Amino acid sequence: MQYFGNINTLLRIMCVLPSTALEHCGETMRHKIFQDYLRETPSKDRSSCLAMLKVGTNFNRDLDRMVAQCLKVTPKALEGLCLDKESKSLVKHTETNMELEYHKEGLEDSEKQQSTDQKDDQLLNVVDANGHYGDNRQSLEVVFGQATRLARKNCSFSELSKEDHDLLLQDLSMCHWAGGEGWCTSGIKEKDVLDGLVKSIRQAILSEAQESPFFSLITDKVVTLTEKKYLPTFIRYVANCVPKVELLGLLPFDDGCDGEAQSKSIEAILTEDWGLQMNCCRGQAYMRAGAESSCLKKMSLNILERYPLAVITPSESCGLAYWLVASLPCAPVTRVLEVVEDLLMFFDQSPRLEGELAQAGDVLLNTPREALAEIPETCCSRWKKREDFFDILVDTLEGVLSCLDSVSLNAGGIWGGTMSVHAGILARAVRDSDFVFTLVILKNACTPLRNCSTVFRCGNPADIICEVDKIAPIVESLSNALENINLVHPPWFEEATQLAAKVAYGLVSFPENFGSYASPEAYYRETLSRPVLSSLMEELKHNFSESHLNALKVLSLLPTCNPQAVVLELAENAPNAYQADLPEPDTVRQDVDNWAGFWKEKCQEASPPASISETLLHPESQGHPNVSTLLKIAAVLPSVSMECDLMKTTLNSMRAFLENCFSKNNKTDILMLHMHHAALQALEEVLNKCIDVDPDSRLFLLQVQQNVESLKLESEMEIVIVEENNSADSQEPTGVHPASANMVNEEHTADEQKPADGGQRMVLSFYSPSVREEILKELWDSQFFTVIMEQATDVEGERYIPICVRYLDKQDTQCEETVALVPYCEDPAAFADAMETVLSEKWGLNMEFCRGQSVLSTGSFGALLRSVSAIVSQKYPLATRSVSSSVSLNVWLARSSPTPSVARCAATAEKILAWFAKDAELQAQLEEIIPWMFPHNEGEGNELRDKLTGDWAKSHDVFEVVADLLESIALSLHETARSRRAEPDRRKAQELCIAVRDFEFVFTIVALKNVMGVTKNLSQSLQGKPLDMLSAVNGLPALLASLNEVKGNIGVHHDTWFTEARSLAAKLQVRLLHPALEDPLSEHFRDTVSLKAVEHSIAEVTDLLSDHALSAMRCLTIVPYVLSKMEGGCMEDDVTCIYKEDLPDMGSLAGELKAWNSKWKDPIAGYLPTTVLDTLKVSDIRCFCNIETLLRVLVVLPFSRKESTFRQGKKSLQAFMQQEKRSLSELHTL
Repeated sequence: MQYFGNINTLLRIMCVLPSTALEHCGETMRHKIFQDYLRETPSKDRSSCLAMLKVGTNFNRDLDRMVAQCLKVTPKALEGLCLDKESKSLVKHTETNMELEYHKEGLEDSEKQQSTDQKDDQLLNVVDANGHYGDNRQSLEVVFGQATRLARKNCSFSELSKEDHDLLLQDLSMCHWAGGEGWCTSGIKEKDVLDGLVKSIRQAILSEAQESPFFSLITDKVVTLTEKKYLPTFIRYVANCVPKVELLGLLPFDDGCDGEAQSKSIEAILTEDWGLQMNCCRGQAYMRAGAESSCLKKMSLNILERYPLAVITPSESCGLAYWLVASLPCAPVTRVLEVVEDLLMFFDQSPRLEGELAQAGDVLLNTPREALAEIPETCCSRWKKREDFFDILVDTLEGVLSCLDSVSLNAGGIWGGTMSVHAGILARAVRDSDFVFTLVILKNACTPLRNCSTVFRCGNPADIICEVDKIAPIVESLSNALENINLVHPPWFEEATQLAAKVAYGLVSFPENFGSYASPEAYYRETLSRPVLSSLMEELKHNFSESHLNALKVLSLLPTCNPQAVVLELAENAPNAYQADLPEPDTVRQDVDNWAGFWKEKCQEASPPASISETLLHPESQGHPNVSTLLKIAAVLPSVSMECDLMKTTLNSMRAFLENCFSKNNKTDILMLHMHHAALQALEEVLNKCIDVDPDSRLFLLQVQQNVESLKLESEMEIVIVEENNSADSQEPTGVHPASANMVNEEHTADEQKPADGGQRMVLSFYSPSVREEILKELWDSQFFTVIMEQATDVEGERYIPICVRYLDKQDTQCEETVALVPYCEDPAAFADAMETVLSEKWGLNMEFCRGQSVLSTGSFGALLRSVSAIVSQKYPLATRSVSSSVSLNVWLARSSPTPSVARCAATAEKILAWFAKDAELQAQLEEIIPWMFPHNEGEGNELRDKLTGDWAKSHDVFEVVADLLESIALSLHETARSRRAEPDRRKAQELCIAVRDFEFVFTIVALKNVMGVTKNLSQSLQGKPLDMLSAVNGLPALLASLNEVKGNIGVHHDTWFTEARSLAAKLQVRLLHPALEDPLSEHFRDTVSLKAVEHSIAEVTDLLSDHALSAMRCLTIVPYVLSKMEGGCMEDDVTCIYKEDLPDMGSLAGELKAWNSKWKDPIAGYLPTTVLDTLKVSDIRCFCNIETLLRVLVVLPFSRKESTFRQGKKSLQAFMQQEKRSLSELHTL
């Protein structure tokens, strides 16, 4: 360019023209920095000098150069700078750099991640028509940032001040979007929008927190999402003089990792990924429970060691007694708390249950109802917050058991089966003597904590100050009890023994391992009372260290509680810990004295400020910066109750969402959107404004808006579900899910409607007399037939059993005709007579030629019709019941199960699959979701997607497919429930979704999948061609042996199935019982589902494939293709054992078979028919009269496969049964 001077000059002129697009050259744009300065700095604090420094100085570079030069020239000058007040920011900057250097171990991983991010950036950095790079990702960050800031202000775009309005428009106008037709092809993924938005939300929260700048970290108990553990992490800080609590995110948690490594990992995320300045952390509270307790304790101590001011405290989110007991490293205590939590969550399922629990409390405690309802929360959270948590549980234990027994017995039938089982399991666990003894010992051990617990949860600051001095006496009280354990423990043991005898009806049992102790009393003293007292002391000291107690004394600065002695002590001690935090540490004593003097002598206010926020907002606070700073530190301590209980609402909202959180996106990020939903609403406004500012960005931003709308619906989806569940419970607290109720109660309704005498009603038919005449001619021409008893159907409130006949017409076409609808009758013999009368008298069929029966009805109707079939078989021995080709064996084994949960599960699965199949849009939606669930195995996803188009009634792996697709199905149902489809569709999707996300359904699907895996080959063979069916006959003994092996080792197999079901349920966010109750639940499902499913499979296979049925199947050897595969050909014994009476010329059978074998064994035979029907159509079949007759019998048997030419009846029974309303006017009497 140096040789083209004129061009060089012109280019330089072009570069400085305001109209020329500003290109990004590696440095941050100064104009953007100036805009940031205007936005972040209040107008009263702005100055031209500070603006020049902010815009013109790169502190990351220039400050390092300045310090390095200063050290070279005058090393001692730095000491002088450190003594100056203005140098504090330099010291803090150095500390921050030291913190960041602490985590350089993961630098290589960070560089790899940056490399990946650079590749992703290329997708959004597109060259526009002028050759300029439009950094769409960076522009989106600006848009997301503006939206989150707007949401944090809790105002809409129109409500902004003119100054803020203009600044926002200026920021949006600086966004440079790429243009052109091809720019949108790179697109933006929903994940990009989600990640960017969550990052902006977190940055907005941290920006608010940094203004304080102090904060504390609070975590809830560890949660499991998609089989991974996370630590919900909240930040508590002061913004605009008001304490706030916000969810920062969910930290990955590995309880197998030691505390040191876990704390490093979490700290790296907090500081490096989230940008949190841990040197400003002034408190940490970790909800510790169960296996994670010790790891979290080590982690908190490691953080405390690095940041001594981050004192460990309890959280005011639950009562102090519960907080401390949950942290105890004692297995019996952990088990009791797990049972108690499941107990409270059980009663939390419906208002009716909670009301019964409260009523029991009223009676047993003789306490006014209002006293138990002071805190309007859920049953679970309310009880946990009570200062007398363990006392009230002990006192109401009999009432609790009474409620559980009532639900378990379910005398009125108002509760669902799952809820009754759950109640029974809980009742057994609560009656366990170990549970009672542990509960009573906890109650007595926590007695000294009662008042202290109340004060820290909801006491005013004056009470907290007084309670601080009682911590030491409480520890001393526990120490005295521990020293005198031999005197303290006997009354506790006696109380527990009496209560255990009451609840267990006098049968008190002790653990088997107590024999190594002198007595049961000694056993509980040494294994429970002594460890509990010792651990409580340790936990109290851990949570109320001297640093924590000194920090709480800062509350004495509040005008309503500043006793002179405490203020003087505070002036001496507190500044030592927080000296670096104070703006004027040299004058702190004078500042505190002046502050106390003002409120004691000068101020005449009738109602001085009583809370921290009121005090910070008072004008006097502005003149006492040290006091204001100390109060801000006290305000962020997790142990100090908040003036407005944001912690309660935030925690409850998060927990409710997590119970129902189901999403194809990252669940932790979706949770962030749910908790900060206002950001999505604000983003819609900002995107619209951005399009107005830059119309060329419309194409790209419309795509962003589509993703935002999807995320908005996804984060709202769970809100809808939670509200609908609650409203459903309040309206009809029966404990039965709507979907399950619809599927199960149909049978109960039918039972209620069963008439005493079926003969009072007429037998019905689809056809008028003239049409019946035509059908009669066909039936009379067909000598052999079989009878099929279909699923019971309802016609105008009356139950009928459709009776079908399978036969062969003159054209040798398989036909199946519904000949009658016979009124249901409870008496099998009467129904058998009625059916025989219809077939013989009304239709002129000779029952002597009936060669088979098939029962397709299930439930109580199926049981009765199997009895009917047995009666008919006794009268007509050749008319035996066998397997039907209309439905696969595996589907039939599930449908026909006498176990209600199995039959209900099969019906639900078929309903769901049919619901998707009937609507192309729903089917397409499910097919789109499947790849999301299989991101690392595209082949498996495609294979499962291909199976969706099958005929489910004839599927052999339907339960395997449902189990593999259950997550996709549930997500699709969720999306349909929150979509804009018709109300009936959304309601149906909601009902099915609730049914799917029930653990009984999940486990039953998994059990059926595994049991049917054993019978899968048999099921496939029975639906195959004759050769396949013969192989099934030969393999039957081995199959039955396999099923019996599963039955004999059901415990081992069931444990594997239960683990698989638990894993699948966790993916579906199904609420699971705690480990303490898993064993009895597993035993229940083992006995009522797993074992019953195997036993039914053995019984049904044996019944359907009886000796008679197997003999009939062996006759299939006359099919030429089968014959060619048989070593000796078709033998006479194979075809004469049961049907010899049907053969027209038994004497010539031997010669006929010889000729038949020769015909098809001949090498020049050519095409070999593979099916019975194909064989009947052989040109010279008339020459083989016995074989032809045998083929005509085989082709109408229930197990014979339906060929392509199969003809259904003139009117479809299936179409009639699918009608919502079935009218008698459509039918004719016989």
